[in-house]
Amino acid sequence: MQRYPFVLSANLHGGELVVTYPFDMTRTYWKAQELTPTPDDGVFRWLATVYATANLAMASGERRRCHYDDFTRFGNIINGANWHTVAGSMNDFSYLHTNCFEITVELSCDKFPHASELPEEWENNRESLLLFMEQVG
Repeated sequence: MQRYPFVLSANLHGGELVVTYPFDMTRTYWKAQELTPTPDDGVFRWLATVYATANLAMASGERRRCHYDDFTRFGNIINGANWHTVAGSMNDFSYLHTNCFEITVELSCDKFPHASELPEEWENNRESLLLFMEQVG
């Protein structure tokens, strides 16, 4: 990434339904959760919102909670460190060292969906991935 100047990126995870954005590390080293916005917080919130509102699973009125957190009250987006601290995350590295705006998309409650579920996962994320890529313009 330092060699080729990407400007927009998303890393895809499983295990939750939420989109996170930098910073993922708290300013106060002993805090497990702390809002740590970047100077570009508005842009990151926009990028995360574009993805979350187009994602069929996240936007569903019948969506279920994956675990304990209810991300619907935040529009299915959250500042990474305000959810849980991750030291040395790809989001933070990309923003701080490459000028690339990167978000993390937690695609599904299931960390390891069965192969039979993958077509539905694709449909849940196809439009949101395309809209997200269009934001580079």
